[in-house]
Amino acid sequence: MHTYDPFDPAVINDPYPFYARLREETPVARVERLDLWVLSRHADVVAALRDPATFSSASGMGLLLGGGPPGPMRDLMRSRQTGFGGMIGFDDLSSLRLLIASDPPDHTRLRRLANRGFTPRDIQQLEPRIRKICESMVDDLLVASVDGSADLVKHLATPLPVVVIAEMLGIPSERRNDFKRWSDATVGALSASMQPSDDAATAMAEMFMFFTEIVEERRSNPRADLISRLVANDGAEELDATEVVFLCILLLIAGNETTTNLICNGAAALFPRPHLCDRLRDDPSLAPCIVEEVLRYDAPVQGLFRSTTRAVEIGGTTIPAHAPVMVLFASANRDERQFSAPDEFDPERPRKEHLGFGAGIHLCLGAPLARMEARIACEVLLERTQRMRPVGTAKRIDSALLRGFSTMPVALEPVR
Repeated sequence: MHTYDPFDPAVINDPYPFYARLREETPVARVERLDLWVLSRHADVVAALRDPATFSSASGMGLLLGGGPPGPMRDLMRSRQTGFGGMIGFDDLSSLRLLIASDPPDHTRLRRLANRGFTPRDIQQLEPRIRKICESMVDDLLVASVDGSADLVKHLATPLPVVVIAEMLGIPSERRNDFKRWSDATVGALSASMQPSDDAATAMAEMFMFFTEIVEERRSNPRADLISRLVANDGAEELDATEVVFLCILLLIAGNETTTNLICNGAAALFPRPHLCDRLRDDPSLAPCIVEEVLRYDAPVQGLFRSTTRAVEIGGTTIPAHAPVMVLFASANRDERQFSAPDEFDPERPRKEHLGFGAGIHLCLGAPLARMEARIACEVLLERTQRMRPVGTAKRIDSALLRGFSTMPVALEPVR
């Protein structure tokens, strides 16, 4: 096995053997060509995520926006995207207070305001509507299966979270295709794997302008939607327009990419284990356990970036100050020191702390919503079908940070 590089196609195709070698041989590793440090063991990843004073998100995740510490990683990211189609310069982007790329006290304020639409009560109230949307999409999937064109990504895993987040934000249904196109373009530009095209820059600029106009309109004419709640005037707590725009963009991307990947990674895990599908049909209450094990076994987000604010020693290795660090959630989830038989898919394993949604102050805001969407998708598929199996060749997305599928052809047998 050659040297680990998170952007190597071989790693992207199947990262888990590489993670195992990292954990065993170099748990604090340096990717020389990028001057990038990598943490792979569960204890080290958790410690970094829970120490934002040392492992900064403002600089670390700022790399995705062309900011962060100078060096090969920043050069790579700046070569890949144009600041939302040139709408905002890199220096301006890196100076913005963005939820995913901020540290306390800015993060504390932004997170409190973002929570306005993600309270437990808010999420629970969405369940009947999500189930109705999912049932309609599974009907479409079954119809497509008749002529052999059914694709789990196209017909269910992608549109379900897009429709849900669009309705939450109050976006007209006719713009949902644009939502997905914008999300794909942004993920492609920020994932540091796919080479974004000129079309991607145009799409990112369209998305920025669309949300800018919507946010301005909601300030004047609030409605019963999440954007209106985000722009509500709470005196000193008020978000400025650009902060709301980028929070909407984050919610769009995180709100659909994570769930899409979670549903498809779950299907990929269950296809070779039909006995689990049989058990689920007999006992649908196992669905939440299946979702949790998918999050551990094949995490939708493989890892994210941080940057050190000071020199820090981990396991006898010193990471210098102002160094970019990749914290590997997915490797931590396969750590033998934390999970027994970690390469086995076992939904009944004792519940331990997996990092499918991260940890610490940046624990995924939409985790409860993603869990609900994936659980409902599992339940509805089991209710409506006797069997779902893969046909043809599924295609993985090309991303060092995300793990999922761009296509997954399937055949379904409806319940008779």
